[in-house]
Amino acid sequence: MKPTLRRILCPLALAAIAMLILSAPALLRQSASIPGLEAEERTLLRIWVTNAPGGAQAWLTAALRQWEKQHPGVMTYLRTVSAETLTDPDTVLPDVVLYMPGDLTAPQTLFTPLSGALTAKEALLRCGRWQGQQYGLPLCWGAWVLAIDSALEPGSALTPAPTTLLGKPAATQPSASQTPGYPLAAASQSACALQSPGGAALLALTCLLEQTERPPLPEDFAHLSSSQVYSAFQARKAATAMLTTGQVTAFTSLTSAGKGFPFRVITPSEVVTDQVWLASLTPGAPQEAAALLAHLTSADAQQLLSRQGLYTVRDDLVLYAAGTSAEVERAGMRALSAINAYIPSTDAAAAAWQAFQGALGFSEALLPLM
Repeated sequence: MKPTLRRILCPLALAAIAMLILSAPALLRQSASIPGLEAEERTLLRIWVTNAPGGAQAWLTAALRQWEKQHPGVMTYLRTVSAETLTDPDTVLPDVVLYMPGDLTAPQTLFTPLSGALTAKEALLRCGRWQGQQYGLPLCWGAWVLAIDSALEPGSALTPAPTTLLGKPAATQPSASQTPGYPLAAASQSACALQSPGGAALLALTCLLEQTERPPLPEDFAHLSSSQVYSAFQARKAATAMLTTGQVTAFTSLTSAGKGFPFRVITPSEVVTDQVWLASLTPGAPQEAAALLAHLTSADAQQLLSRQGLYTVRDDLVLYAAGTSAEVERAGMRALSAINAYIPSTDAAAAAWQAFQGALGFSEALLPLM
């Protein structure tokens, strides 16, 4: 190349290189906004569970999958923790907390009050209300029923059926008008005739059995946990027992699979329960958290409760057509009382024991707990 031409081209090449260097940031910014290459912003909702009725975790998982499909920009993270973890001052709280009555007290120190229209029965909303503020939104509920071992009355025990209209194993039993009462004479001959946890279970039992209908009671009566009572009934170490409806659903499935034994249940004419699952929001939770709670109480999500033998918090929805589940659902429509979520469990246990013993009237014992 001739020297003259080289002297002309070299400055031009250097100028072109300089222009490329100066324009590089703009080119990079343009490439980052090419459709399909952007990093999608997603919201993560952290959900902690301290306790749950039987079957509720499975229902929640299904409802969350439903929610995430409808909201592709939101992810949920579910974790089980102890109630003590929430009250630890070093804990960084999640966005949503799910719990049951007796798990937590002083909700004003953990949660932010809920506002707006809340879709739930008033009796259940009172369960999540404290000092005039609505801290907990009820998501579903269960009840207490009296289970009777078939060994006491082989002809009266229910027989598992393959399926129901809801597609779940269930049990056939006589209609409410034909259901026999409590087998007092047969139960009284058992080593352990009757077992029950304290608290709401004992209040429900007070409604079911008059004092003249009660068999001899074991020394640890009303001192065992719900799971301990269930284990005793499952092992046939208690002839009759107060069980949650979730435990009845689980044991019916075992019986249908040949791993349990026939039994029947006596359902109350009205429901007194502490088997309520509530959800609360913590300070600073994103707006998606409130939208999630609205979804969990929507008709679509509440319909899924029937798969787990749980009951809806809505007034405009009926889940069960027949069987024990339908009887409990109808009883809840007639009268439903839920123990306030934030009253110490020791207070509920003391009041229930006094009512069971007759030292307090039933309403006198129940009303301070609501």
